[in-house]
Amino acid sequence: MKTCCVSLFLFVPWAFFVAAMDYVWGFPFGYLIVPVIIWWITKQSLRHLQIRFVLASLLGSYGVSVYLAYLFENDWGYFFKPLTISGVVHAWSVAILIGVLVILIHYGAQKSNQSSNRH
Repeated sequence: MKTCCVSLFLFVPWAFFVAAMDYVWGFPFGYLIVPVIIWWITKQSLRHLQIRFVLASLLGSYGVSVYLAYLFENDWGYFFKPLTISGVVHAWSVAILIGVLVILIHYGAQKSNQSSNRH
């Protein structure tokens, strides 16, 4: 059950929704708040699920975000000057991915240290 809930949460097209919050409500803090929540959930969920579920969910989220940005590209014009909505989605997703990779590397190092301490 935890695997399903966490995977669904991570699969949500966060990059698109954060850009939409900025466009519709003028709420730019989503660019900072949502990544922290995603990174925290990723760190907590690694105890219960495998890395491939985390990465697959985040890649799915990126794909859906890019597709939605493509659909609404012309509707929002150049609100995100000098970028377009697609540029914002790509940049935000790369920032999320870098944070997740740091968490995964740290998690792998911890598991390695724990297994070497057992021997």
